[in-house]
Amino acid sequence: MDLEYTPEQQALKDAVRRFCAEQITPERLGAWERDVNGIDGASWKAIARLGWIGLGVGTAAGGSGLGLVELACVLYECGRGLVPRTVINAMRGAWVLSHLDPTAPELGSLVAGDQRVTLAFDEAETRDPSRYLTVAERRGEWTEIRGAKCYVPDGEGADYQIVAAHEGGGLSLLFVRGADTKREALRTFDGERQAVVHYDGVRAVRRLSASGDAAAALERVRIEQTALGLAEMLGGMDAALEMTVAYVKEREQFGQKIAVFQAVQHQVADMATTFTASRHLTWQAITRLAAGTTDGGELSSAAAFVGPAFKRVTLAAHHLHGGAGYVVEHPLHYHAERAQALSIRYTPEGPVLAAVASRLLD
Repeated sequence: MDLEYTPEQQALKDAVRRFCAEQITPERLGAWERDVNGIDGASWKAIARLGWIGLGVGTAAGGSGLGLVELACVLYECGRGLVPRTVINAMRGAWVLSHLDPTAPELGSLVAGDQRVTLAFDEAETRDPSRYLTVAERRGEWTEIRGAKCYVPDGEGADYQIVAAHEGGGLSLLFVRGADTKREALRTFDGERQAVVHYDGVRAVRRLSASGDAAAALERVRIEQTALGLAEMLGGMDAALEMTVAYVKEREQFGQKIAVFQAVQHQVADMATTFTASRHLTWQAITRLAAGTTDGGELSSAAAFVGPAFKRVTLAAHHLHGGAGYVVEHPLHYHAERAQALSIRYTPEGPVLAAVASRLLD
């Protein structure tokens, strides 16, 4: 495993980091929290023109045609720079659609930022595809969907949804217009725009899989989304560690910088070693997944470690910042909120620890 970035990957990271440093300020983050789309229109269009949304989309559809590792590099910087979740979710959705249906006519408008697609997989009571209650049925020339999906990112605003539903004896993936569904906003503690989406005989635009034959494709999508979630978490950890080191070098207590106290040094060292271990585990999982050489164990091991690690790092950062870290104008609270939200969505501790235990016992 090579932890060094290629020149092209480093250039991508540098470009995103520069944009974040110049454009994403505490004032804008506060304003975006109040925006119905989670970001203002001018910033959204600027990001689309930079090509972020189409990074993983094929060149024939106007994208850059880059791979999973490159997309993970960008999402690392997005997590580090607190790029709005609306942007990150748009990049994730375009990646999935371009791999399920590389000739989809909607890809061009997604890349341009004119439309958005989101993923509608989880249900209120389960994430296990075998227990989904959403069903699809053939009705003449149409396929109708009945049921509901929960925690759909940008579910209210996305123009399209990729929906997983039971059909016959298996699972199908279907492409649905958001406007054809009933959408209810779901309040979240981290400010992400989520929704409960109801399908009451909604007609699918088309299939993204053969009838009942999407179990493997859905599993691949979920694995890749988890890997990208780990990259986001790494970026957040990097930012929390960096701002903590800078703060303890400046904050004075008892007439000297608090960085000179051993108790502070030990906590910062723990944060740094936790970040380094997370980086090794995450990059091993992502690079092997991209190369098709993983046996499945790398990702579950990374997920079991990185999710709790992100929460520990942000908690330690708050501790060392004292009251300053709890002021809403300080960006640290955004990373702490994302640590909780990303862990819940991509690295729920019970299932990932069960997966590691099962692999070790087998």
